[in-house]
Amino acid sequence: MDYRIAFLQLILLVVIWFVENLIGKVFHLARRHRHIHSPIIWTIILWLLSVYNIASLYWIAYPIAVWMIVAILLIIVQTVHYGEFIYRRYWPVFWRLSVALAVIVFVGSLFCQNLPLI
Repeated sequence: MDYRIAFLQLILLVVIWFVENLIGKVFHLARRHRHIHSPIIWTIILWLLSVYNIASLYWIAYPIAVWMIVAILLIIVQTVHYGEFIYRRYWPVFWRLSVALAVIVFVGSLFCQNLPLI
């Protein structure tokens, strides 16, 4: 594990967090929206950092497959629970779960930098 890269990535995430807070306060986004932070942006950033850390598209395929399985299971659960599938209900839950999974994958990728290249 290269601690310098991990430290720089964590600093980058903190800076992005503060910039997003600042933009929300300047443009008064907190009054219009419940969430100041965009889960779509955080998911993309965390996945890109995870891909950079793992440095092998072979190993990153497993977390992406888990992400797709979670999405399909969420569709099935919402369809069974509500009796119908509506995107308006699906997307907020999907992106919140995606951020949670991306955080787990990112933290795991910090410790998986020395996986063999296949």
